[in-house]
Amino acid sequence: MRDNKLSVYGVQLLAVAGLFFLLQAGAFLYAGLTGAGGPVARFAMICANGVFCLGAVLVAADFLLPLFSGAAEKSLIFSPLPESRVGVGMTAYNDELSIAAAAEDFAAQERVAGVTVVDNNSSDRTSEEAARAGVAVVRESVQGYGACCMRALREAMKTGDIVCLVEGDCTFSGHDLKKMLAYIENADMVVGTRTTRELNTPDSQLNTSIRWGNVLMAKLLQVRFHAVRLTDVGCTFRVIRRAALEKIIDQLRVTGNHFSCEMILVALENNLMVIEIPVTLKKRVGESKGVGNNFFKAAATAIDMWKLIMFR
Repeated sequence: MRDNKLSVYGVQLLAVAGLFFLLQAGAFLYAGLTGAGGPVARFAMICANGVFCLGAVLVAADFLLPLFSGAAEKSLIFSPLPESRVGVGMTAYNDELSIAAAAEDFAAQERVAGVTVVDNNSSDRTSEEAARAGVAVVRESVQGYGACCMRALREAMKTGDIVCLVEGDCTFSGHDLKKMLAYIENADMVVGTRTTRELNTPDSQLNTSIRWGNVLMAKLLQVRFHAVRLTDVGCTFRVIRRAALEKIIDQLRVTGNHFSCEMILVALENNLMVIEIPVTLKKRVGESKGVGNNFFKAAATAIDMWKLIMFR
């Protein structure tokens, strides 16, 4: 899969050009009404035209280069895994109110070989409640959402040919696992999207700003890798073939809240086939320990995702 980073830069330059065009229109209107503002309008016009042309050239270059380089799109995958078993890695941090129900939900699903809860230094009874549910429990000492996810992936690799990553706060449903397994025969990794509003409960954490922030980052990543369709880069729930995970697990570095974006990006960099499907999203049990509904945390995470997509 070709990396189209020029398009990422170009699309953002086109957006900046649009802002200059708006400034130009406002300045011309102000000049017409007051007789002032002409220099600002001319400056905005020069900037808008220059930035627009540069952005258009970069986007066009990314679309035209494959015609001369002979770059090919990824071919269709059809590789059923009828006898495969699923290893579930479940992240947890101070989730004593939800972890037992979440673990039992996923452990009860068809083809699940085992569930491992990764306790990321909880100060409550998360580990005890998970053990009471009859699943394996390990502790990850490196603090952070990404660190916990990476440990969960490694633990799940030990029990399944297909690895499932999910959070232990009951926002996701084990029943959606069968949807993902239906698509894994055509993909290396299947990721969930929470942006299908019809599948969200009214009290879920995905408010308007978080939803559209994820869509924006997802589309920017989609611009960079044309052969993928994405609407959400922050959804933890995903499944990946163990063989595919073995190719990328040592390339994952992010220990913070933007890990989900990094994992998708690294998969695409390694020419893996990634498919996104809608999953249900319910109200979180207990308090959010990640972004939640905190606008400032969400903004900081979005900036981290943007830097990954732009510069990695």
